[in-house]
Amino acid sequence: MSLDEVTAKSEVIVLGRVEAAESGWSDDGRIILTRATVSVERALKGGSRAQVIVETPGGRIGEVAMIASGAPVFHTGDRVVLFLELARSQGAGGRGAAGRLAVVGWSLGKMDVTRDPRTGRDLVRDRTSGASYLDRQGKPVTPERAGKGPAELQQFLEQVQGLVAAGPDEKGP
Repeated sequence: MSLDEVTAKSEVIVLGRVEAAESGWSDDGRIILTRATVSVERALKGGSRAQVIVETPGGRIGEVAMIASGAPVFHTGDRVVLFLELARSQGAGGRGAAGRLAVVGWSLGKMDVTRDPRTGRDLVRDRTSGASYLDRQGKPVTPERAGKGPAELQQFLEQVQGLVAAGPDEKGP
């Protein structure tokens, strides 16, 4: 998914810090989920809020671990940009639990923010940096849709805000 697609599919987009990440069983008890509490520094889509609760498959409960390849992993203290949609519970009916959100496109919708020790600038790093991807038909994606590596945080947030303002029917920059 391109940044345009991830932005369009998201109901909520935030810049924030992971305050806690705890694993537990899904509502139906079949899989392990991690629920991360993220304090919101800046809301880009979906209205202002103090925090979001993000639910991802995988985690560890005691000696039992479940790994969901491609699912984002959260660590307390991480600063992140998140592209979110309503979580679908793993129980009957697949309806989302109240207030829980899931990451759009799994690792594509979670971007880590780090400070460059050389320049002191905040950088956004996506999980696609240096990777090659295929489209839905199995063909290599064009260079503009491949991972680009780190971007300066403020410029990235402005790009996302432009995509949000443009809406789903218009292309961003």
